Amino acid sequence: MQLLNLGLIEFVNKQEPVLDAEATKADKQNFELRKAKALSTICLSIDENLKSIVYNIDSPVAALQEIENVFEPRSRARIGALRTKFLNILFLPSDTMSSYIGKIFQAAKDLENDGKVIPDDEIAYQMLANLPRSYDNLVMQLYQLDKNFTSLNVQKSLLAEYDRVTVREKSEARPKEPAVFHIESAVSRKKNSTKEFKERRKCFFCGTGHIRKNCWKFKNANKMPTHQQCKPPTFKQDELSNPTVFYASAYCTQSMDIEFVIDSAATEHFVNDINLFTNFQKLSSSASMAEGTTNILGKGDVNLEIMDNSGKVSLLLKNVLYAPQMVRNLISLRKFDLAHYSILVKNFKMIIRTPRNRLFLTVPLIDKFYIIKANVTKMQNNSAAYISDKDNIELWHARFGHLNMQGIKDFSKSNNAYGLEHLKGNVDKCDTCCLTKSSRASFPNIDKIRTQHVL
Repeated sequence: MQLLNLGLIEFVNKQEPVLDAEATKADKQNFELRKAKALSTICLSIDENLKSIVYNIDSPVAALQEIENVFEPRSRARIGALRTKFLNILFLPSDTMSSYIGKIFQAAKDLENDGKVIPDDEIAYQMLANLPRSYDNLVMQLYQLDKNFTSLNVQKSLLAEYDRVTVREKSEARPKEPAVFHIESAVSRKKNSTKEFKERRKCFFCGTGHIRKNCWKFKNANKMPTHQQCKPPTFKQDELSNPTVFYASAYCTQSMDIEFVIDSAATEHFVNDINLFTNFQKLSSSASMAEGTTNILGKGDVNLEIMDNSGKVSLLLKNVLYAPQMVRNLISLRKFDLAHYSILVKNFKMIIRTPRNRLFLTVPLIDKFYIIKANVTKMQNNSAAYISDKDNIELWHARFGHLNMQGIKDFSKSNNAYGLEHLKGNVDKCDTCCLTKSSRASFPNIDKIRTQHVL
């Protein structure tokens, strides 16, 4: 097309043009310039790695012939491949009838260029071979044609039927006007709308035809354990833990959007910034990595705050090694496994669930790595500080909606709430309780009758 647009198509014909013997010097220079332009256009249109094919060729016809010999060799193997392509052309849902017929004619043209001529009736048969079932009646009518069974007549019939079906589908898609005497009760409308909703609804948790609040899989996954099943938490050095579940803590955000790569090959957690540690202990050792040996200068704990689709997720990494030579911060997938967390890698994301099969974190695939972007926080105080026992019990009295003192003490001694220590003391006076439990004063008695007449 470029040669045709530039007016150089004559230089790639089978017979290369030749100048007359009486041509002037200017005509000869113009001819050679146009010939060189045609050759350069061909060379610039092919890939850089394939230009060696036409490296020593100085004629546009020879260059085009050499490219054709390489990419379109006239052999039985190529004819067989083109014939298979011709027979396997399908009418796809995204195709129009014009594009489907065009693919068949183009495949027949490719076979003809390689020396294999497809008869006209074979092209007509191929047009009818792979049509949808909705065209079966038309196909049977076209098979009954005798002399008129040609590719041109079949093409006209298929295009006409396709246009008719398209117009009918568009007319059916338009909203219909209500009938004059059509009466529909409110009950039937409600039933129809409920039926349509049930047909199109989809559970966000398991993907089947119900809503999430009625999903038994979702209920089992989020079922809270009873008090008999709960045990006091025991922390190990290699375990993952969520500090906000077990005790009140105060945090101060130190770093924003720090990237951590979840690595299945790492046996320990690694960070390259000493400012990320909540507590730090100096060491002098080395660790063997895939790229060599790196120095370990210390270890400590790192507290992460991750923004997930379900909200904020707190993650405390224990015994994280400080290696300033590391290029990336690494989170060991082995530590998740040791803490009995389950990992599922699917659809370009890593899904991590707790030992109780609750969704803990979803990690996306970014630049060939599963990367967590988290805020690194430092813990200022491991437990809430209280002034005295009196202030302590007053605080919990207000938190429990001004419950009576004995009920709060019994609840703290039963060990049914983690983080609630044994409360002592008493509340001398609670202004809120006095105000809400007060009653109106009685009216004073009247010694004599003050009315002068009957009311």
